[in-house]
Amino acid sequence: MNDRKKIENLLLTLSENKNRWAELKLCEKKNYLNNAMNILLTESKQWADSCIRAKGLDENTEISGQEYLQGPAIVMKQMRLLIKALDAKGSPRIPKVYKTKGNQYIARVLPAHFYDKVMWRGFTAEVRILKNKEPSQGMFYKRNKVTGSLSLVLGAGNVSSIAPLDALHKLFTEGKVCLVKLNPVNDYLLDIFNNIFADLIKDGYLAFIKGDAETSEWLCNHLLVDDIHITGSHKTHNKIVWGNEIPPQPLDMNKIKNNKNITSELGCVTPVILIPGVWSDEQLEYHARQIASAVENNGSFNCNAMKLIVTCEGWQQRELFLKQLRKELSLLKSRKAYYPGAQNRYNEFLKRYPQAEVLGEKKVGCIPWTLIADIKKSENEYAFNEEAFCGIISETALTEEDIPSFIQAATEFCNNEVWGTLSCSVIVDPLTRKEYSQEIDDCIDALRYGAIGINCWSALSYAFASTTWGAYPGHTLEDIQSGIGAVHNGYLIDFPEKSVIDAPFIIKPTPVWFYNNKNIREISEKLIQFEYSQNIFDFLKLIFAAAKG
Repeated sequence: MNDRKKIENLLLTLSENKNRWAELKLCEKKNYLNNAMNILLTESKQWADSCIRAKGLDENTEISGQEYLQGPAIVMKQMRLLIKALDAKGSPRIPKVYKTKGNQYIARVLPAHFYDKVMWRGFTAEVRILKNKEPSQGMFYKRNKVTGSLSLVLGAGNVSSIAPLDALHKLFTEGKVCLVKLNPVNDYLLDIFNNIFADLIKDGYLAFIKGDAETSEWLCNHLLVDDIHITGSHKTHNKIVWGNEIPPQPLDMNKIKNNKNITSELGCVTPVILIPGVWSDEQLEYHARQIASAVENNGSFNCNAMKLIVTCEGWQQRELFLKQLRKELSLLKSRKAYYPGAQNRYNEFLKRYPQAEVLGEKKVGCIPWTLIADIKKSENEYAFNEEAFCGIISETALTEEDIPSFIQAATEFCNNEVWGTLSCSVIVDPLTRKEYSQEIDDCIDALRYGAIGINCWSALSYAFASTTWGAYPGHTLEDIQSGIGAVHNGYLIDFPEKSVIDAPFIIKPTPVWFYNNKNIREISEKLIQFEYSQNIFDFLKLIFAAAKG
């Protein structure tokens, strides 16, 4: 039997079961999650070690612990939150919901309990609800009449947790059976995913497959597929929707290649705004290291990797900061350029920016860490509109002379001249934040990004599972940018606008996402165990591991 015939049979099985899944009792759905968590606990090491080998990492280095964090740890937490949501019939209790002066509802999802208050001391995480919408949860579980659907998930090839997380969202938040086609870059995880989700697969509610671009195209046009979720590039999205990487002009909505509901998460030129202040040497070093860590993580093959630093030209410490950033980038170990097209993208940036500084070691098969500083602001600037998706970070300085003017200009610049709306970060010291609190609050309100990290990497919104992950609402198939829709969303909030994570200016001990954390591997392993058990003894083991970082 050929591969197409096998996939056809899988689609038929899923389609036959889609109404049964939609109507299945919540306790039965919960059993599937409990069983998957049990298997994940035993499979997590093999999952992470497979990624470590594929990405050319030394398993004896702490950096290899990243694969535990961005793979099984996040999936374990997501499943735990979904069980809690099912226990509450789709409406888990939100720690705090309040309304702003502007009549927008905000759901504070962290801290949720004692463990959060200790582990994330000084943090808050909020999901802002679309303006003019009331706070509601679990829309799928409130419907009187439910009709099943079959969703096709086209998985990403960079971060190993993306495909299973997207599948969990489709199954348990939207109530749809799911066929997941893994990206060829990481389809070595097929057997592991089949083991973890064995019960869902056996009963005909979920399937994972391998396949090339032709398989994806065939599936996208298949009559049994009701909707599609894409994680990848906007070019891939456009090929699926329009048949070409660039949408045809003029647009004819009647000629869309397939007439299905499409959601997507498609990347971003992720900016980080540095608001001027007076920083100590320790603070300069800390935030240079945080940015370097956000560039280094996963070889910089992340849609949320910091890619554009927005500074103020008149900030007296700008050059000191860039000097410290150069130092941090030069300390990073090289990473295998495992993601297709990396060298071509890197070469294109170097061709356009002769001022590029190669700071990392040059090694065969690796992209050296590279800083492109002092890019002048101009219309359609390449670095502001093209996601490097390799070890490059750029910097531009705005010319506004006072802090309020800079804050407003940086907000407008990121909203209007930087491509994408997935995530961004704002770094501001406590004294400056206190003095310009209204301007900074206005900035956070106005930034059109699906996730915002204040004093932290916005990737935490992906990792927390209780927050949302996806583009800022409002994109269309004609102008897709970072995509349509949001996933994760462990509290099943119906109309999310964006998530905002607020962190202390300096976090101690060393955050686990910093490249120089000395105990990433053990922290990650203990985190998986704790997310599974929610046991005080496992929590203490996690805290002790974090203290050694």
